[in-house]
Amino acid sequence: MHVLEKMALGAGLVVVGITAVYRYVLNDEQREALREVSSSIVDATEEVQDSISPLVSGKTTHAEERARAEENRARTAAQWEALGY
Repeated sequence: MHVLEKMALGAGLVVVGITAVYRYVLNDEQREALREVSSSIVDATEEVQDSISPLVSGKTTHAEERARAEENRARTAAQWEALGY
């Protein structure tokens, strides 16, 4: 068997296994929790993508990057102060 065929077979077996566990092993609460986790991961990924896409595409100016960095510093300082440091 070629390497590519082995990889495809392995990936297919993993998908079938995950599907079987999802359908027959997890109860409704666990499925809902899994959906919530996956939704939060997608949201976080989109948020990160939105924040770095202007930097990657070169559409931000140096002044905008400095302003964003200053906002981040101020937010972090406020969080540390709230914690008592």
